[in-house]
Amino acid sequence: METWTNYRRASPPLRELGLACLGAGEQEGLLPPVSRRTLSCHALVVVSQGTGWLNYAGQNASVTAPSLIWIFPGVEHGYGPGTSGWREHWVLFAGASARAFEELGCYSRDRPLATLQGDDGMLALFTDLRHALAVEGPRGDLDSSVAAQQIIVGASRRGRQLTAGIAETTLARLRELAYLPLGAGQQAARLGLTPQGLREIVQAAAGVGPKEFVLQLRTSRAQSLLADTDFPIERVARLTGYDDGAYFSRLFSQRVGLSPSHFRLQHRRSGGGGSLD
Repeated sequence: METWTNYRRASPPLRELGLACLGAGEQEGLLPPVSRRTLSCHALVVVSQGTGWLNYAGQNASVTAPSLIWIFPGVEHGYGPGTSGWREHWVLFAGASARAFEELGCYSRDRPLATLQGDDGMLALFTDLRHALAVEGPRGDLDSSVAAQQIIVGASRRGRQLTAGIAETTLARLRELAYLPLGAGQQAARLGLTPQGLREIVQAAAGVGPKEFVLQLRTSRAQSLLADTDFPIERVARLTGYDDGAYFSRLFSQRVGLSPSHFRLQHRRSGGGGSLD
């Protein structure tokens, strides 16, 4: 692997409204350690080969490839390879989207070290990022932002996989239950889990808790039914898991910013109708 490093000044619009890539690089071998460093931006370090160590906020951990190290602004940290060296790929980023990615569960302040479950071409994205960082001007700003986001999301997805299909099986079964008038405890019981067990699996796999996961599914289905059919609001409510039409209307208004009737007026397609039992 060729060693390279490239830094970039943050584009103000991307820092303020999106995500700016501030630099990236790849290197391997008996690298000098990073010691007692504090960054003003986010960083992701992917260790694809070798072993080493991490000290994060005063806590020590061993690093065995393939691993991800998520570094947050303002947190003192250090890391480095063991006696046999390692291979690392890193990216620096900042901006409003970095905070949004945290809230969406891409990475957690409580879990700076994660195991990478296969890269599936994710590491090849560093080549794209390298090329983007070499391009000057707004085009390079945008291309490097996109490449960095692909790496971040790809790393997040592969860094939180659960054992042998448990996550996808649970999410698939929860999708089947989402439109039934069941509470969180009842959903967990149907899946043979405790509420806490269901919460942990869904949060790790989807980045949100089971309540928000189900609400997103129900809201999306309600929007489609309102736009594509003439069904009364009460029937739309029942088809999305709510026996109380008034409660459904209040909840829909809170999440969408429009009442069901106003949403239908804005998005209704002519000639709609149809049946759904």
